[in-house]
Amino acid sequence: MLFSPLGQIAFAHYPKTAGCSMTAWFRGLFPDAAYVEPGNCHMPVRMSLERLGLVTARRRRNRLVRNWLRLVGQVSPRLVADTRQVDLKIIGVLREPFEMLVSLYEYWRRYEFHEEPQATLIHTARTATFREFLALAVGERQLANYHTYFDVGGAAWHTTRLLDFQSLEPALAEVCDEFGIEPPEALDRRNAAPQPVRDVGRYLAEAGSLVFEVRSHFRWYYEEASRIMIRGRRTAARRAA
Repeated sequence: MLFSPLGQIAFAHYPKTAGCSMTAWFRGLFPDAAYVEPGNCHMPVRMSLERLGLVTARRRRNRLVRNWLRLVGQVSPRLVADTRQVDLKIIGVLREPFEMLVSLYEYWRRYEFHEEPQATLIHTARTATFREFLALAVGERQLANYHTYFDVGGAAWHTTRLLDFQSLEPALAEVCDEFGIEPPEALDRRNAAPQPVRDVGRYLAEAGSLVFEVRSHFRWYYEEASRIMIRGRRTAARRAA
C-alpha cells in the first residue's frame, strides 16, 4: 500500500487494476508517499494498517490472507483482533474478476523478471495453462479476493473508496472532490503488462467450469460491489435516484 503521512491517505493496489496509472498520479500529488513496506506494492489493507501501527495485529489469519502473504513473500506476524476505526482515507480500484485474472496471467507469463519468481502461482502462470493457473488462483484460493484484500468491513472501511476500473477517470474525479484533493487532468494510461488483455472469450472457453469458481471466490464483487463502487458523476446520480 502506498501511504502519504502528510495527506493521511493511501492507495491500495490490487494487481492489474490500473495500478501504474494510479501510482504515478498519487506520487505526483503526494511527494511524501512511500510503500508501507519498500518493494511490496501489493500489501493488503489490513496488513498495511498493522505495519503502520494503526491497528493491532490479529493472532490468526484466515486461509485467504495466509495464501496472499505467501504469494507476496510475507511472513505472517502474530495477530490479535482489533475492531477500532481508523480515519485513514484509502483509494482502490476494482476490475471485473475474470478479466483481471486473464490480465494477471498474461502479465506474469510474459514479464521479464530479473530473477525467476519462486511463488507457486506465478510459476504456474509462466509454465502452465490458464486453466491450471485458475485452479490454483481461485480453485485452491491462492489469490486473495477483493473482499479480503481491501478488508471489507474492517478498521478503515468507512473511509475506503473503491473505483470502477471501467470508468476510472470520472470515478477518481468524484473521490477527489469528496476527499478535497486535486484530481488529475487526465490519467497517464500506463499498462505494465507487455500487451493488453486479448480474446477473453478464448479464456472463458478454456476455463470451463472454473468460471463458477471465479464467481464463488469473488462473490462479494458480483453481489455487493456494484452498490458501492464509485463510477463518477456522483456515481450516476446515486444510481439514478
